[in-house]
Amino acid sequence: MTLRRGSARTALTLVTALLAGAGPVGCSRAEPAGPVIVFGSWTGDEEAVFRTVLHRFELKTGIRAEYQGHRDVSQVLQAGIERQRPPDVAVVPRLNDLQRYVNEDTLRPLDGIAGLTDDAGAAPQLIRVAPRSGPAGEPVGPKQVYAVAIATHLKSVFWYDPARLAELGQSGPPLTWEALVAQSRAIEARGRVAWCLGLSSPPVSGWPGTDWIEDILLHQWGQQVYEQWTRGDLKWDSPEVQRSWRAWGELLGLRSSRDLARTGLFSTWVEAGSGLFTSPAGCHLDHQGSFAIHSYRSLPGVAAPGRFDFFPTPPVGSSDTSSLQEVSDDVAAMFRDSSPARELMAYLASQEAQEIWRRSSGGLHFSRRGPADAPSTPVIDKVAARLGTGTLCRDGSDLMPAAMATAFERAVLVYVQQPDRLDALLKELDAVSSAVPRAEWMDLGCDRAAPVTRRQGT
Repeated sequence: MTLRRGSARTALTLVTALLAGAGPVGCSRAEPAGPVIVFGSWTGDEEAVFRTVLHRFELKTGIRAEYQGHRDVSQVLQAGIERQRPPDVAVVPRLNDLQRYVNEDTLRPLDGIAGLTDDAGAAPQLIRVAPRSGPAGEPVGPKQVYAVAIATHLKSVFWYDPARLAELGQSGPPLTWEALVAQSRAIEARGRVAWCLGLSSPPVSGWPGTDWIEDILLHQWGQQVYEQWTRGDLKWDSPEVQRSWRAWGELLGLRSSRDLARTGLFSTWVEAGSGLFTSPAGCHLDHQGSFAIHSYRSLPGVAAPGRFDFFPTPPVGSSDTSSLQEVSDDVAAMFRDSSPARELMAYLASQEAQEIWRRSSGGLHFSRRGPADAPSTPVIDKVAARLGTGTLCRDGSDLMPAAMATAFERAVLVYVQQPDRLDALLKELDAVSSAVPRAEWMDLGCDRAAPVTRRQGT
């Protein structure tokens, strides 16, 4: 799933600020030009980088952009919508939120925006959704462009410290799932901890585990089964889903190591991943998205090139699924249709904005448009190359209705403590799935990656 954190108290404060800054939405389809209100989850360093992008937009267009950021986006955004005072543009926390907003007619379509839907380079970033308002929750009418993926994170990756794995006699990344399991057991046989497991992330603990299940299912059963599952058409207690959970439990050795489960439940993904670099090493393999590069680099002595590397998720079984990759997107959508909002949406997807974003982040911003002319390292180039090849499949829990995703996250936390309860957990997840209206499910399939191009001299 996409990172999302927050506190209710600060969120309520921001609701007040948001409502004060945005006018009524009744005439939002044709408002005069004015300041554009942008709402998102970025704070700290991420906010500073985004403000750099917005500043360039202001200089280029003369339009003032006011950004309000907090981790608890859903609560504040929903409050603005209910009071008919949403921001002009928002970076939504979950992809499935788009389906709900489209069903409620609170999002404005982006079709026909000059510099966006007619920009061939932006085509891989466009997200098309149809309202699901039929009697049985089926789509009504054609899909329209309702959002833009302004940043993309690679998730089908395993991180490691090359020098430390070499010390344990492990050379070269595993090319098959069986080899990965064997590598894990070999590390444990040396009295070391193989896996960096951190599942705590209040208020939505468990999402790092959902990433595991999604990635395994994609690479065990392929694109068609994965898409069937994410749109709610494959039961949780099906053999495919069940075997993916078991593959995860077997890889981690949940039945033989209670210490890993106990540590994982009370560690964040940042804390767990830092174990790659402690002395002695706290763990040796970390399954985490490309956003982990930022947290690794912030650790003392880890920023040097070559200190960490990754290998892609290998096929889980006999089918060649090596070209499939799980990703998550940061997605911008327009809630108020105005000239400034349209210009901002086009700008955020533009090559210029993507270049500024990547330069300002030290090369850590990745896009479906491919890499820009910006500072880089071998690891960053590898991530960009992976995002430019094969097929990109979106984070499964991000596509699921909120109730389903929450139940999924909670089931992960129970499973690592009690793997023998898997059958019961999957039946409970099926019960939640059956109770969710069909209109809340999203049908957003995988996409072929846009070819990577790099400018001469970079």
